[in-house]
Amino acid sequence: MKSVNMYIVWAHPRSDSLTAQVVQEIQGEAAERGINVSSLDLYRSGFNPSLGVDDEPDWNNPQKQYSPEVHRLFGELADKDTVVVVFPVWWYSFPAMLKGYLDRVWNYGLGYGPGGTLGNKKIRWVALVGGSQAGFVKYGWEKNMTDFIDGSMGYLGVEDAKIDFLYNTIGVEEGIGDSDAHYQQLFAQARGIVADLAQ
Repeated sequence: MKSVNMYIVWAHPRSDSLTAQVVQEIQGEAAERGINVSSLDLYRSGFNPSLGVDDEPDWNNPQKQYSPEVHRLFGELADKDTVVVVFPVWWYSFPAMLKGYLDRVWNYGLGYGPGGTLGNKKIRWVALVGGSQAGFVKYGWEKNMTDFIDGSMGYLGVEDAKIDFLYNTIGVEEGIGDSDAHYQQLFAQARGIVADLAQ
């Protein structure tokens, strides 16, 4: 088994949410496989997602010094080879908290551009979709989100990236009879992401 050093970034306002439970499943599977894993809970960490002047990219200065918070959080990625981002899909996109993290922390001169260091990492996105896969695909949202993430990964120079959708997380669109079995299947899907990374 190859060595994996994993960093989980996740966003949900409730610490007892399904998103949090998925993170716990990923952490537990990682621990069982001897993977070194640490995580950033954006809500409980007090992260401010608003991009201020201090953290605005300066295209003429890739060595710009951003706020201490940004450099500290980006520094947490330095020795990690794998980043797993876990989030609920709201309005067919990221929660504002996560988008603010991407804007502020995966910044010019840090994550991308001259001196950018995210390109050599594996990045996995775990998106919790409230409704069914059929509806999400029918209206083009799966393709839209996949294209957006693929394009962003290309911008960062990341060659090993993948998005996994966990569908019907609210459990109402497909007439699920056995909700416990349904959620256990979602947890198994999340653990499978770790298993694939460990191969």
